[in-house]
Amino acid sequence: MKILLIDDNERLTQIYQMILRKQGYETEIVLDSSHALEKIRTENPDLVLLDIMMEPLTGWEVLQQIREDTELSNLPVIILTGKIMTMDEALLYGMKIDGFVMKPLERTMLVTAIEEVWEILEECQARYKRALDAGLSEEKASECRRMIRKRRILSYLKDILTRQERIVNLRPDEQSEMKNTIEELRKMIETEYIGFAQGEISCP
Repeated sequence: MKILLIDDNERLTQIYQMILRKQGYETEIVLDSSHALEKIRTENPDLVLLDIMMEPLTGWEVLQQIREDTELSNLPVIILTGKIMTMDEALLYGMKIDGFVMKPLERTMLVTAIEEVWEILEECQARYKRALDAGLSEEKASECRRMIRKRRILSYLKDILTRQERIVNLRPDEQSEMKNTIEELRKMIETEYIGFAQGEISCP
């Protein structure tokens, strides 16, 4: 597997690169986020590890560029950052990522996160092939693949929602704006779960 690590912290990226190469992963580094998309095209990675707090482009901006590019939109992306995902970020970007890992992290945490995402992607491909073999259209088979791919990150978003609900319950009079965001996130999660439940019925 080829991994592209996009992070402007040179010391940390070198450490992560060393860890990943010892595990047998071909790993390249991008320190300047403005060159991220260009590097993705030239390196053609199987997976991207993406930091958030970068300049001149943040990791979220790089992620958006990836998802808006027709050739790169399905590229797996794991967020690797010391910044906790906010409610607004969860709403805007939560369903566009494949994993979220907090820094600092131990070697096993990084490798485990990659292995978990890769296992899900392999399951996605198996589900896609099974759907095609069963006579489903390519569009429907692709939807089956997407459903499996997003199942793990949806569980993570649900954990964020639960944590923020506890905070709001402790200070009910001070969190009106957060309550609105929580409600939006809850609706998004519920909608996705309903879609998954319906998909489980129609996907072989």
